[in-house]
Amino acid sequence: MTEALQRPDTAPTLVTVAPHSHATPRGAVTGAWIMGQLDVAAGLAGRKIAQGDALILSIKELTFHAALAAGAEFAIHADLTRRGNSSFNLFLSAWAAPDTDCTLIMSADVVLVAVDADGKPRKLN
Repeated sequence: MTEALQRPDTAPTLVTVAPHSHATPRGAVTGAWIMGQLDVAAGLAGRKIAQGDALILSIKELTFHAALAAGAEFAIHADLTRRGNSSFNLFLSAWAAPDTDCTLIMSADVVLVAVDADGKPRKLN
């Protein structure tokens, strides 16, 4: 399954180091931490696309492809796959680069909606 996707050539939306503080006794970082980073990356990419606030409406699909080792560089790429009147889809792919090889850790199809100051849906510009 991991061979079907290649790490995008575009700059990642989020880059961090997988923390030891969120690792299991065997050294793999928990899925909860990874999903938190997905939320941050979707929010960062969503704000740029929406040119303002955007909220996650749903996660249509989320797949974990491999374990993430504590201490590995962790990068999430976001690609716009659909743009509607007020909502849009992002395909997020998360990659680990402990050395020179990159490993696909997680991928997700996320639906976001642009919102106004009151949190109500608004049209995209």
